[in-house]
Amino acid sequence: MLTKIGTLLLFAYGALGLSSFIGDSKRAEIFELTDNEVAKFRITIPEEEFKSLKNEGSEGIDIQLHDGNYYTDEDVEYPTAFLDYPLDNPYTKDLFKTKNAAMTVEINGKTKSYKKVTFGLGGSSSRAFAKQGYNIKIRGNKDLYGRSQFRLRPDSREATYLRSKLVCDIHNRLGLPSISANYATLYINDEYMGFYIMMDSIKLRWIEDVYDDPDSTSLYECEPINNQLTVSTSSEGCANENDEVTDNTEWIEFLTALDNAKSPEDIEDIFDIDLFLTEIAFEYLSGSWNHYLLFGHNFSLYKPKNDKWKILYNDFDGELGQDISIREPFDRVINTNYPSYTFNDFAMKKTHLLDILVFKNSTRFDNILKSFVTKAFNPTILFPHIDELKEFIRPYVELDKTPDENGKYPGRLNENSNDYTLAEWEANCEFTTIRSTQFYSGYGLKYWILQKYRYICKAYNMDCDPVYMDENYSYTIDESVEYKITETQQPPVQHQQQQEPTTTITASAAVVPPQPTETITTPEVPQYNCWAELIGYPCCPSNNKIVYSHDENGDWGYDYKTNQWCGITPFVVPTEEECWSEKMGYSCCKGCIIYETDEYGKWGYENGKWCGIPTYCPV
Repeated sequence: MLTKIGTLLLFAYGALGLSSFIGDSKRAEIFELTDNEVAKFRITIPEEEFKSLKNEGSEGIDIQLHDGNYYTDEDVEYPTAFLDYPLDNPYTKDLFKTKNAAMTVEINGKTKSYKKVTFGLGGSSSRAFAKQGYNIKIRGNKDLYGRSQFRLRPDSREATYLRSKLVCDIHNRLGLPSISANYATLYINDEYMGFYIMMDSIKLRWIEDVYDDPDSTSLYECEPINNQLTVSTSSEGCANENDEVTDNTEWIEFLTALDNAKSPEDIEDIFDIDLFLTEIAFEYLSGSWNHYLLFGHNFSLYKPKNDKWKILYNDFDGELGQDISIREPFDRVINTNYPSYTFNDFAMKKTHLLDILVFKNSTRFDNILKSFVTKAFNPTILFPHIDELKEFIRPYVELDKTPDENGKYPGRLNENSNDYTLAEWEANCEFTTIRSTQFYSGYGLKYWILQKYRYICKAYNMDCDPVYMDENYSYTIDESVEYKITETQQPPVQHQQQQEPTTTITASAAVVPPQPTETITTPEVPQYNCWAELIGYPCCPSNNKIVYSHDENGDWGYDYKTNQWCGITPFVVPTEEECWSEKMGYSCCKGCIIYETDEYGKWGYENGKWCGIPTYCPV
């Protein structure tokens, strides 16, 4: 009896903690009911359609790249694959969907039933994983405790099952207009499909429920990449959620006003600038690469009646240090200490909005950033919430990672995809960085928060918690699953049609120089117009000489027409150059991008072969 009472007291304490993190911010009833309860979704569809769902879910992804090569779910992490498809992302092709579904949902011992349900596969890049995501829509003007559309996501990209939940909770805590998240299990035709993060979806019904605006004509989803909220990128890149709207004059007028603005005052009356800057602060703090600052998508714009346009974010499985090295091909400076990036370095695309709202005068943004840290993004507040959530979901995670008698895991449709182990889940919720299933890395959840907190506190001269500012603060790393992030770039992904390099240069392998397999000729020093061209960036137009940054490659500007960095410092022809790597059988590189360093020097990788970095490179 004492044991049972103790268990009840612990549960009551956990229940209070899980709901108290968010505070008094109002959410839909479904999320308040499931703060301390895992909802059970049971979907019934015709058996033939269930077979079709499984078949499509097991196919993976096969997309042609802009360079003529292909990649599948095995190398789907290659980020530049998307760059030539701003309005035709292959991930957005039609997925399995049926209107022949029925559903029951069990919460706190109560069951609700629905006969008219649309059910199908969901997500975009997540389709590369074994465990698929699903979309649910209740039809017939009915809802489940205040919501009629749901996304059930496995968040297979990351190991913890916590990132999406934490980001939603932080938004809810700050009272930002946002989706919410809790947890659910899913059964399809009585087959257990596993443990999922349950989130609502910013669609017209969400707008109706939150803003009392039925059939709104002012909700635009910006799903394709490269949406920078300009007329050129977003007039067609963002689509109205109301299919009956054919006139987007209001949207174009808004984007035009943003393009023409010279200062915050020019758009203060039409755009919720504080909300926008708060989301930019969120991206910076969480190391986000999948929203406005880099890929330019996964957000919506909405104009409530008699109010300003508001930006609304979604899709949070790539936050808090998860797969952040996906940004390496876009970075100007090779630096893998991501928590210590300045905002200037982190915001690689110097868009017009960032220019007038942050870079010309950062005071407003700085104050919002510091407030965000004080109220929500700090270890004192987040670490206890992570601990409570971790213990709450533990039994469901353990079940999700337990195979049946046939060696199969719940809900995994693609047997060839990677998955995280229970040990990786345990460690990554804490301070251990692990190897990502996307072949990048996932910072330990607490480690990212701690390091980013320390950096912001010092950089912005904040008065912060001395316990966590103490460099002797103790934490544990699980070395059995740890992935160490090195200080250099990794060689680029090799696609199926390309030849693998025949020789790999490492400190140990290079002790005995390999014999050349071809005649080595010292290349002539290439002629460049600016130093930036040596590392793959264009020179700025002659009339664009505003310096935004400076590093060993000289002065940097930003070309707003192409939305990319450009070099300003002219290239100076070096003196006679000798190719130092010839004696080991390797020609010298034409560029200056470093992929490896050993006792012999710095190495690049060009045209499928290793090469020595020329001594004239400014590195």
